[in-house]
Amino acid sequence: MLLSVLGLLSAGAFFYYGAACWFAERLRVEYLRYGVPHLRVVLGSLQLLGATGVLVGFAFAPLGAAAAAGLALMMWIGVAFRVQLGDPVRLMLPAVTLAALNTVLTVLFLLP
Repeated sequence: MLLSVLGLLSAGAFFYYGAACWFAERLRVEYLRYGVPHLRVVLGSLQLLGATGVLVGFAFAPLGAAAAAGLALMMWIGVAFRVQLGDPVRLMLPAVTLAALNTVLTVLFLLP
C-alpha cells in the first residue's frame, strides 16, 4: 500500500514537473538562473521517463527501483545546486521532499 501511494505521488509530481520543463516559462527562467538552460528539456524528458519507470515498477520492481533511484539522484543534485546558489530553505523543500520520497521508493521497490 505504501509503495503504491508513494509511487503514484512521485509519478504524478514528475509528470507535472517534466512537462513543465518543456512548456512553462517560469522553469525556463529558473534553468537560466541555475546556469544550465541547455539541460532544461533533457532533464524534463528524464523526469517524464522516470515517472513512467516508477509506474512500470508496479509490475517489474527492478525497473521501478532504477527509475526511483535516478529521480532521487537528480533531485539531490538539484538540492546541491540550490545550496550553491544560496536559495532559502523554502525554495529547496520541493526538491528535498522529492529526493527523500524517491530514495524511500528505491528501497521499497527492492524489498522482497
